[in-house]
Amino acid sequence: MLRKLVVEKVRRDRINHSIEQLRALLNQGDPSGGGQPPSKLEKADILEMAVSFLRQRAMAQVAPSYSQGFSQCLQETLRHLSLHAPLEPAEREEIKRFYVLQRVALQRHMTGEQSRRTVARKRSSSSRSSSRSHHGSLWRPW
Repeated sequence: MLRKLVVEKVRRDRINHSIEQLRALLNQGDPSGGGQPPSKLEKADILEMAVSFLRQRAMAQVAPSYSQGFSQCLQETLRHLSLHAPLEPAEREEIKRFYVLQRVALQRHMTGEQSRRTVARKRSSSSRSSSRSHHGSLWRPW
């Protein structure tokens, strides 16, 4: 029984240490901190911030790889077409125009997604801070 208690304490200590490291890392990357001492965050808040940060990083990596894949596909298609049926200069220009329009649409979409996330994050953080000021702590449904 004593061994189980010791093992559980070590496990909780490891979790707490890792969450504290996450908090420190997230505060380092937060440009809005302005050198002020970090407020005391609950463990759930720290984990939510980490998940949000990782999602943002994943989305930032998707756009370039999608764009790169699209470009490569278009180049291979053009090479294939030119081998089997030479394209007229006007046809090549039309394909290039299509490619540029697709890239612009993708960039707009990705910029729109990022701004929607920023607005949602600001709303979420302002509702959290207002609920904290009214109730003293963050409300959790559980």
